[in-house]
Amino acid sequence: MYAGHIVETGPVEQVTQDPKHPYTKLLLAASPDPDRPAASPGTDEPDDLDEEDLAEPPNLLAEPVGCPFAHRCPHATPACHTETPPTHTFTPDHRTRCWLYS
Repeated sequence: MYAGHIVETGPVEQVTQDPKHPYTKLLLAASPDPDRPAASPGTDEPDDLDEEDLAEPPNLLAEPVGCPFAHRCPHATPACHTETPPTHTFTPDHRTRCWLYS
């Protein structure tokens, strides 16, 4: 869930082992994992993020147009800023709302 909107749903193991939405991927990359090797100095995970762009939290008083995560997403397209993304089903229980899969 991001800014009050569900962006990905599914069984915990599926979502954590094979995340689909960029926000889910960022959350998992930010959480400590003793089995994940430490990033090499000078590298970030994921490598296409600009921390300055990600620093601004969403305005929860204004209803977002398009995807609520678009203003912080490293993969945002013009459609992400203007249209609500469709739901994509990967397994009967694992779904995401993201334009990346259109």
